[in-house]
Amino acid sequence: MTPYFMALEKKLKILHLTSHLDIGGITSVLLTLSKAFRENGHEVAILSGGGSCEEALRGAGARVYTFSIRTKNELSPKLFFALPKIIRLVREERFNILHAHTRVTQVLAAMVSLFTKVPVVTTAHGFYKRRLFRKMFGAWGKRVVAISPLVAEELEKTHRVPRSKIRIVYNGMDIADFKRRMMAHNPEWIKKELGIDEKIFVIGSISRLVHDKGQHFLIEAVKKLNKKHKNTILVIVGDGREKKSLEKLASKLPKNQVKFLSAQPDITGILSVLDVFVHPATFREGFGLTLLEAMTAKIPVIATDIWALNTIIRNGVNGTLVAPKNADEISRAIESVIEHPETAGSVAENAFEMCSKLYSAERMAAELETVYGEVLNEP
Repeated sequence: MTPYFMALEKKLKILHLTSHLDIGGITSVLLTLSKAFRENGHEVAILSGGGSCEEALRGAGARVYTFSIRTKNELSPKLFFALPKIIRLVREERFNILHAHTRVTQVLAAMVSLFTKVPVVTTAHGFYKRRLFRKMFGAWGKRVVAISPLVAEELEKTHRVPRSKIRIVYNGMDIADFKRRMMAHNPEWIKKELGIDEKIFVIGSISRLVHDKGQHFLIEAVKKLNKKHKNTILVIVGDGREKKSLEKLASKLPKNQVKFLSAQPDITGILSVLDVFVHPATFREGFGLTLLEAMTAKIPVIATDIWALNTIIRNGVNGTLVAPKNADEISRAIESVIEHPETAGSVAENAFEMCSKLYSAERMAAELETVYGEVLNEP
């Protein structure tokens, strides 16, 4: 328990706001936080535009409120139509904190706070462009949580957020629950379901299928790998606008060497069959939660040497860093895992130990409680 939180002498009612509850990083974080805060005795509610993971959030102990706020426009009429009902909800439920996780809900929370006086905390889950309306109306709240030091630096330099308002809180995982879910799977059965031979080496990548995630470089890397190691298969998990172009590129490889699977709320089944995890992003990343999940699963990981992945991975210690947009380096890194399994296994074990110590749900929840305590103890 943090000193700030001890001073409150009460449990909190926290309302998280996000644009939707579909599969993704923010939803994963909210699921983890809901469980952790509930275990600490707090009441957690989530307000969103709805999504496929609503039931999972309810199962984690959160109350879920759905309003028609699914939009990317901070000035959408949807927000203004929903505003009176949301204000009434916040007043009736007497929430202590509003915690917004997307740009749209930052603006929405600021408007709700204006009428209810409930303080707002926001989280920057990545990097944002400084568009005109953001310049005019920051809506950052009393504290801004940055998920990495690089995000904090961007907030201060690009968006002129005062450093005194920024708090760095790394994302966390429910390590025990994750291990339980991993152990519940039978990799042999999953491979049979996916049509993967038991002896084949499985390369995996899980993220949105967009240009900046670099999956096309990974496909090229596997093509190069075939010159020496043909007994491999690449499994790409995710959805996005680049899917067709990636499928076209994959068609140049031997038949069925690349499998595409849709985004999944629980990736532990896929992780259980992977021999190596590759995250070939080409542009800066806010954090890299899927990377942590692979590391917690004790899978050797390969990632590009970009912000903020290179703050998580120490090359050769808990993973492998390669140059972005470089299929040759990715191919050689995969080849090294194939040819030196004992070394790769030792590095993967180091990664698991690091994740267990630094990226737990308990640590993330405790640090956010401190942030909430600061805000609620301010005059």
